[in-house]
Amino acid sequence: MKPTIWPLALVVLVASVTASIAQEPSLICFGNEPSWRLDLTEKGKARFSTPDSMAVDYLGIANTLVPRKESIWRGQSTLPKGGELVAFLREGQCSDGMSDTVHPYSVNVSLPEGSHYAGCCRVSEAPVVSPGLENATWRATVLQGQTLAAEKGRNAVTVNFEAGRVHGFSGCNQFTGSYIVEGEKLVLGMLGGTMMACPEPAMAVENLFLKSFSGTLHIIVAENDLTLTPEKGGDALRFERQKPPRLEGVEWEVTGYNNGRQAVVSPKVGTRLTLMFQDGQVTGSSGCNSFQGSFTVAEKALTIRPLATTRRACENEVMVQEQQFLAALQSAITWDVIRGMLDIHRADGERVLTASEVGKETD
Repeated sequence: MKPTIWPLALVVLVASVTASIAQEPSLICFGNEPSWRLDLTEKGKARFSTPDSMAVDYLGIANTLVPRKESIWRGQSTLPKGGELVAFLREGQCSDGMSDTVHPYSVNVSLPEGSHYAGCCRVSEAPVVSPGLENATWRATVLQGQTLAAEKGRNAVTVNFEAGRVHGFSGCNQFTGSYIVEGEKLVLGMLGGTMMACPEPAMAVENLFLKSFSGTLHIIVAENDLTLTPEKGGDALRFERQKPPRLEGVEWEVTGYNNGRQAVVSPKVGTRLTLMFQDGQVTGSSGCNSFQGSFTVAEKALTIRPLATTRRACENEVMVQEQQFLAALQSAITWDVIRGMLDIHRADGERVLTASEVGKETD
């Protein structure tokens, strides 16, 4: 479903509610065009995500206005200065517009930066974890009986499973969806994703993958190998566990940085922006000068302290770029490596920069 644009900064929406909503049932809410997802599967916590941005957690609670039978889930982002998410829930039949399924709840979601989304919610079953399946990146190696080339970086077909949410790259587009594990069976929900067009063979691979990666699949996890076999018969999907992404000890070349005006732009022609994280120090080139400073990292959380630079003077446009790049870098709060690319974000969810590993082909 398309985002709904509202003229007011904050609009109170009416949503009829039962006592069960007031008790915060386990709900997964979602919409299409663009694809998005809101998990209300833990009491006092919500997680909002899209296929092409990091997931953001919010801590809050659902309140009910009994006379008007309304329920509003309101929570604050766990990121510093991350803002507030508000979800307005209504019990009643809701069509997702993509299938014949009728869902029991409708929802309107307001994000901190002013975006608004409308969609449906389904009641979530507590996911059963298959040992070794979650918290790993799986690269597809065999698809419908054919061995896939050992693609690396941005071209590899990959899948990640995490607490009932599956996401990955299907050959051309990123996708996201839901899943549950029932014994040795993986039951996939409807997948949503980006809608780019790519040259062959990427589109053919993607179509085959999405056709195979659906419905109910039997799971076999054997150390670093994952096999998913369709319940109704057919060729198995095979995957290989990938090494965890690493931030440190890699020289990164920046491909895009936030210019402070809500835009991620490419470095100017003739300049090179680089960075390396090693032994608590971040160093690199900011286009004109070299810079250095200290950083701390804990899992995917990243803090960069004030940076010092050399004092060389360059053309005005290059100096402006340098100031914008360094300001963006010092606002970093999370990092990840997605399809071989370093992806750093700041507290409000805006992207800080993207970078590729120097000397490693990613396309």
